[in-house]
Amino acid sequence: MSIPVKLGKMAAEALAASSEPDSSRLNLLVPRAVSFYLSEREEGRSEWSYPSFMASHNGFEGAYELAMEEELWSELQAEAASQGVDPQRLLQHAVFYYGAARDEGRLTERIAADLRREAEVGSE
Repeated sequence: MSIPVKLGKMAAEALAASSEPDSSRLNLLVPRAVSFYLSEREEGRSEWSYPSFMASHNGFEGAYELAMEEELWSELQAEAASQGVDPQRLLQHAVFYYGAARDEGRLTERIAADLRREAEVGSE
């Protein structure tokens, strides 16, 4: 089952790396962004937690209506509760976090590490 979520225009543009993001592309990228964000929980990066400066920012102008799988949304809600923030706001942060990781090359590093692990398991 899918849950409707909102993604603000600025977050959508950052995620899609485009000034005119396509909703179908966003529907593919948002779950990746959230999964990546949640998987980084144990890394201890200072920028991982929801930043307090975003609390007063209304990032939902020109929002895109998207859908997210219920299980992933539940995971994000649980994390939002542990951080004391609204889940929709944490979604925006997760998207920006993913975009920053992409721009830093950390996504490429993660993919390469996953491929190495798969190759090692396959050769056993």
